[in-house]
Amino acid sequence: MLLITMMGHIEFRLMDRFSMSGKLTTEGDITYLESSVNGILSKPKVVITDNTIHLFSKDGSVQLSSSVPKYLVAVDASGSEGAAVAPMTGTIEKVFINEGDHVRAGDPLMVMIAMKMEHTIKAPKDGVIEKILHKEGSQANRHAPLVKFVEDVSQ
Repeated sequence: MLLITMMGHIEFRLMDRFSMSGKLTTEGDITYLESSVNGILSKPKVVITDNTIHLFSKDGSVQLSSSVPKYLVAVDASGSEGAAVAPMTGTIEKVFINEGDHVRAGDPLMVMIAMKMEHTIKAPKDGVIEKILHKEGSQANRHAPLVKFVEDVSQ
C-alpha cells in the first residue's frame, strides 16, 4: 500500500487493485470529499461527529468510526476520571442538580433522551457539582462531559 498526502490531498493504492485519491473541499459551510476510486468520481457531503465520519451522496451514505479507548471514556475535559459523560448523542431532558450541590456516587444527576430512550446520568463518585455543562433542552454529543465535579473537602 502506498500513501501520499500533500496539502489536504490523499492518494493511495491498495493491493494493486484499487487506486484512490481525494481531498476535502468547502462550499459555504458544507464540506465535501472530492474523491476518485479507480477513475470513478464522487463528491459526497462530509459530516464529522465525535469519532465518526459520515459521508452522504446521492447513492446512499456510509459511516466510518473509530472506537474511543476505554481509558478515555470516563475522562472529562479537565482530564479527571469519573466524570459524568453522555453515553451517546442526545438531548438533556431534565437536570436534577444545581451547581454547589453535594452528591454521592449513584445519585441521579440528569435525564438524557437518545434514540427515543431515557438515560439517567448518575454521579460516578462522591463530590460537589462545580459546573453543569449542559442545560435542559441542550444537545450533548457522545462522550461529552455533562457535569464538572470537585472533590468534597467537607467530609
